Amino acid sequence: MKLLNILVFMSLIRAQDVSCSNKIEYYQNGNIEFCTLSREDTLSGQPLPEGTGVHFTEEGVFNWCFLQQDTRIQGHLCRGGGHDFMTAFHPNGQLRTSWLAVDEIIQGIPCSKFRFLSAVFVGIHGNTGQTSFYENGQLRYCELSKKIIIEGKPYRKRDAVRFNSDGKLIVKQ
Repeated sequence: MKLLNILVFMSLIRAQDVSCSNKIEYYQNGNIEFCTLSREDTLSGQPLPEGTGVHFTEEGVFNWCFLQQDTRIQGHLCRGGGHDFMTAFHPNGQLRTSWLAVDEIIQGIPCSKFRFLSAVFVGIHGNTGQTSFYENGQLRYCELSKKIIIEGKPYRKRDAVRFNSDGKLIVKQ
């Protein structure tokens, strides 16, 4: 039984093998909650630059970060800038939420980069400025960077579009 406990403990340490700077916040169970990377490091298969603030769940799963600079993550240029933009991940390491630094075509959809006014007026028009994905990598939400026809329905630039996890357009009634 003692050997089993040691193996389980070692696997938890290995799961949080992170190059943190001196200031580290811990959960009561001893797992890292938040730290800043002291050098470039790879978390959940994703290379992240030095200075990135990384957050973990109480179970030790990497779930979001604050990028210090615009960083390409899973093919998408995500906006950095310290604590201005939180980039989130699903438990399997797939990108959950990004604030695009440039307009991009994602799965055939022209998604808009983050626009400050989207965030300022979110209460009025409901657009958040984020781009989000499902755990399978499928686009979930974005705001359009140009007009387009999707599944026979015309959309304007800056319209928000939502898809289900199979990539089918969700149309509000």
